[in-house]
Amino acid sequence: MSAVSTYAEALFGAASEREEIEKTLEDLKDFDNAVTENEELRLFFYGAQITESQKRGVIDSLTEDMTASTTNFLKVLSDNDREESLHEVTLRYEELVKEHLGRVEVSVTTAVELSDEENDKLKERLGGMLEGKEVILQTSVNPDLIGGAVFRFGGTMFDGSVRGRLASLREEMLERSVV
Repeated sequence: MSAVSTYAEALFGAASEREEIEKTLEDLKDFDNAVTENEELRLFFYGAQITESQKRGVIDSLTEDMTASTTNFLKVLSDNDREESLHEVTLRYEELVKEHLGRVEVSVTTAVELSDEENDKLKERLGGMLEGKEVILQTSVNPDLIGGAVFRFGGTMFDGSVRGRLASLREEMLERSVV
C-alpha cells in the first residue's frame, strides 16, 4: 500500500469515527486549493523555514473553522514531512468517500451536447447498471465520435461511438483480409 493510500485511509477512519466524512473532504479540498492558489501559503506549507511548533500553531489558526480530522491530518502530514502528498491524498480520500457513499463518477463523451432530460435518463440507466449507485456524470462533447458515446468509470472504458464501431469493423475486416 502506498503512503498516499495509507494517509487517506487513516484520515477516512478518523473522519468516520467523528462522523465528519463529507465535511472533512470539503475542508481538505478547500485547503488544497488554497495552497495551490496562494504562493505565500504554499511557501509556508511546503517550506522548512519555521519550526515544527510554529507550523502547527499556524495550521491551527488556518483551520479553526475546519473539522478536527482535517486539522489533525494536516499536522500529521507536516510532522512527517509529507506535505507534498496533500493533493494526492485529497484525491484518494475523495475516492474513498465516494465509494463509501455509493457514488460513482462516470465520464461520458458524446458527439453532440445532451439535454438535461437526456442527462437525467442516462444517469438513471447507468445507476441501474451500476447496482443502484448514485452516478455523478461528467459530460463532454467530441464531434469526431460521429454518434453514440464513450463511457469511462472506475478504470473501465466502453466505446459505443460510431467512430469506435467503424474502427472495430475495420480491424475485423483487416484480420479477415477482406480489405
